[in-house]
Amino acid sequence: MGSVTAQDLVVRRAEPGDDATALPMLRASLGKVDDPHYEAFLTWKHRDNAFGPSPAWVALHDGVVVGYRTFLRWEFHRPDGKVLRAVRAVDTATDPGYRGLGIFRTLTLQGVAELTLAGDGIVFNTPNDQSRPGYLKMGWTVARRLPVGVLPRGPRALVSMATSKVPASLWSEPTDVGLDAREAFATPDLAEQLLRHDPASGVRTRRTPDYLAWRTGFEPLHYRVALASEDDPAAGGLVFRLRRRGAAVEAAILEQLVPDVATGARLVRRVLADTGADYAIGLRTGRSAGLLPLPKQGPLLTTRPLAASPPSPGEWALTLGDVELF
Repeated sequence: MGSVTAQDLVVRRAEPGDDATALPMLRASLGKVDDPHYEAFLTWKHRDNAFGPSPAWVALHDGVVVGYRTFLRWEFHRPDGKVLRAVRAVDTATDPGYRGLGIFRTLTLQGVAELTLAGDGIVFNTPNDQSRPGYLKMGWTVARRLPVGVLPRGPRALVSMATSKVPASLWSEPTDVGLDAREAFATPDLAEQLLRHDPASGVRTRRTPDYLAWRTGFEPLHYRVALASEDDPAAGGLVFRLRRRGAAVEAAILEQLVPDVATGARLVRRVLADTGADYAIGLRTGRSAGLLPLPKQGPLLTTRPLAASPPSPGEWALTLGDVELF
């Protein structure tokens, strides 16, 4: 890099032509060199998103992308039913040869300023312990811990769960339990039936048939739908996938779209029995029937105002489908 300084960089909104140098930099910086799904995953997440394409910013040196920052678009319903436009701070990387020039901070604050002027309401994310201090210095605040709920399949599975304290695999384990979510939500009929049971309280994702089709539509994630009744989709269902965490296999419960607690708990138990997963896991801020509290566990939700004020901590009603992957 020589004697390059921050003044030698060009910072601007990302353009399609930036992909040629941005994607190799992202792969190398984020350890995705050997991931065959990476580009398709980014396309699904940032360009096919039901809430709209993700705005991104880049830092360039001599026309080559050396820093990248993107914000995933999202929409929430407030308790009064109004829509809160939001973005999620995700997928940022700096070329290792250009670290120490403040690129992460510059790109993030540039994005924050432009998104505020565009009228986006808030930015939120669940940063890890390494990146959280940087966000707090840029005006983010910790809203709350998103509590986790679990249900072990049995005593032996409880041991597997307790000893598998490593990050979960990104890609899913295949299963034929339930319906293939991509096929199930390819037309809006099933989604419309299940969304009759979409919660109507708290700050929650604006779920629509288009949202469910997009959210479950990336094939390597193998999302499944377990229905309470094959003859009556309006009886409710849940969305799940299997993912490996160390020696254990967990059933990640993304959404419970059910009419009552008994139906949700029965479906969770059935998924465990039919898939053989060691345990089920989900968030207890959203629908979480059948899942038992796991104290002091769960990601920390952080927020920052843009053109609106973030919800109060107790208003958030998020599910695992709102936070996993992103």
